[in-house]
Amino acid sequence: MFCGDVLKKPKILILAPNWIGDAVLSLPVLDACFQLWPGANVSVLARAQVAELFDSRESKIRVLQYERGNGSQRLRNVMKVGRRLRRERFELALLLPNSLSSAVVARLAGVPQRVGYCTDGRGWLLTERLEDRRKERGLHQVDYYLGLLRSFGISRVDRIPRITLKAKVAERGQGFLDGLGITRNELLIGVHAGAAYGETKRWFPERFARVMDLLQKPGRKFVLLGGPGEERLARRISGFTAHPLINTVGKTTIAEVLVLISRCGLFISNDSGLMHVAAALNIPQVALFGSTDPGKTSPLSDKAVVIHPRGVTCSPCFKRECQENLECMRAITVNEVHAAAEKLLNS
Repeated sequence: MFCGDVLKKPKILILAPNWIGDAVLSLPVLDACFQLWPGANVSVLARAQVAELFDSRESKIRVLQYERGNGSQRLRNVMKVGRRLRRERFELALLLPNSLSSAVVARLAGVPQRVGYCTDGRGWLLTERLEDRRKERGLHQVDYYLGLLRSFGISRVDRIPRITLKAKVAERGQGFLDGLGITRNELLIGVHAGAAYGETKRWFPERFARVMDLLQKPGRKFVLLGGPGEERLARRISGFTAHPLINTVGKTTIAEVLVLISRCGLFISNDSGLMHVAAALNIPQVALFGSTDPGKTSPLSDKAVVIHPRGVTCSPCFKRECQENLECMRAITVNEVHAAAEKLLNS
């Protein structure tokens, strides 16, 4: 097994998760590499959107970008990126995704030590095969990722994901904020009502709108955030509210979203990738959970209030579609979200 005592400054390749929230939860792994191997040369390989998140963060890690593609194009891209990485002569690969394709890339890249969970039929491509722990009760996703470093003897690490924006990203972002009419003396409240996984993770648009109306006071501005495909949801919320909102849904880059959230005094969202971004930026937040388990994916922040209904026996179910009339989301009331939000704002 690869050992930190053998090479003091190993060249490490980290294959990143494909989703924004998972990418945020993987940040402690990236940072722990420098704790385990001071002076290590660390690169992270990520899809374009996720790569932008890593590249916006102040870090010594080099970011390598690739296009995933679909169908036969995906296979060609895997072969292409594997051959390109072979020239880098990496010594260790940490596979954060559970996919077969990530193991194929590491193998094609000729990385001699390849560490990952034995999932998706890829065990034969790994040199260090870790038992799959996804069904382990109470295991947070951040600890699942950190498990890749267990065999190296690492014990105490900072398990809290943290994002400090690069100065150039913050500077460019200020111009973006100016263009939206957001001034420095206004309290900005960010709202993300979407969730890529599906309807079972989404609280209702009319309830988000009602909370914003209750929070409305002079000096407060509200901004809707979200990605492509969530525009209709944003329009519905705007139609329910009695006050104007800044709607940026589907109109921003990841870097711009990071700047927007970093400017917020409060962030309200479902269990989503942007929820984890807000936590990593240390923004006070209210996080709403329905079909998913806060024990596994809660925001890791002491400024986060998690609302998860009690007494709904079918939650968490982790299903994309609900057969129970979204009872878990219906159990979350406007009053309790408003109360939690006001408490954070007043504190």
